[in-house]
Amino acid sequence: MLLKLPKIRFKSSTLVVFWLFIIGISMAFVHKRQSERICQKVSIKIANEHNNYFIEDRDVVALMTQNGKENLINNIHEFIDLKKLESRVSSHGFVERVVVSKDLKGNVYVKVRQYQPLVRLALPNGQGRYVSSGGKILPLSERFTARVLVFDGNFNSILAQKDWKKDSLRTPYLEFVKKVQKDEFLSTLFASASLNWRGHITIYPQIGKQVIEFGKPENIDMKLAAVNAFYKKIIPAKGWNKYHRVNLEFENQMICE
Repeated sequence: MLLKLPKIRFKSSTLVVFWLFIIGISMAFVHKRQSERICQKVSIKIANEHNNYFIEDRDVVALMTQNGKENLINNIHEFIDLKKLESRVSSHGFVERVVVSKDLKGNVYVKVRQYQPLVRLALPNGQGRYVSSGGKILPLSERFTARVLVFDGNFNSILAQKDWKKDSLRTPYLEFVKKVQKDEFLSTLFASASLNWRGHITIYPQIGKQVIEFGKPENIDMKLAAVNAFYKKIIPAKGWNKYHRVNLEFENQMICE
C-alpha cells in the first residue's frame, strides 16, 4: 500500500493539471470570441417619472459618439470603454445618474436618470436657472420648460450663485418649495412668487386677487397651514372679494386686509 501511494498522487496531480489546462484553453477561446464580437445595437432608457424631457435618445447618442465622430455600432466589443461613455453622458446638465453596460454580444445599454427641477429662478435679461429637488443649480433648457414654481425678484441673483444643499442661506427656500409641492392644494394654487432684496417671499396665487406676504421661509409649516385655513375657511365665509392682502410675516399672526 505504501509503495502505491506516490503513484496515485502523481495521477491525481496530473489530472488536476490537465483540467486546468482545458479550462485555460476554454477561457482564452471565450475571451477571443468576445473580443471579436461587435456592437450591433445601442439601447437607451431615459427615466421620465417626473414628466421632464430635458434630454432625448439622440442627445445621449451624440454625447457618447462625440457628435458622430466615433462609432458605437459595428465597433468591436473590447474597444468600448463604458466608463468613458458614462462620463460623456454625465456632462449633460440635466443628467443626475447614468449607467452604461454591455452584454456578451457586445450590445450597449444605457440607463439615464434626470434631475427633478423644483423651482425656476428668473434672472435679468431673460436668463434663469432651475433648482433641483436635491438643491443643485441647473441650467434652463431651450427644448423643455418644467411646470414648477417660479421665483422672480432681486434676491434670485444671490440664490443662483451656488447649490442650495447644506447651505444655511438657501436651504430654507428649498424646504419651502418642497413643502408647497407636497401639498396638493397649495402646489396647484401657487404659480409664482417674488423675493425682495431681503429675501422675503410674496406669493401670487393663480386664483383670486389676494397677495400673500409670506416673509422669510421661517415657521413654514405654521404659515402654510394658515394659508390653507384662509382659503378653505375664511374665503368661503367672507367671499373672494373681501380681502386683497394676507400678511404672515409676523410670528403666530395672520393679518387679512
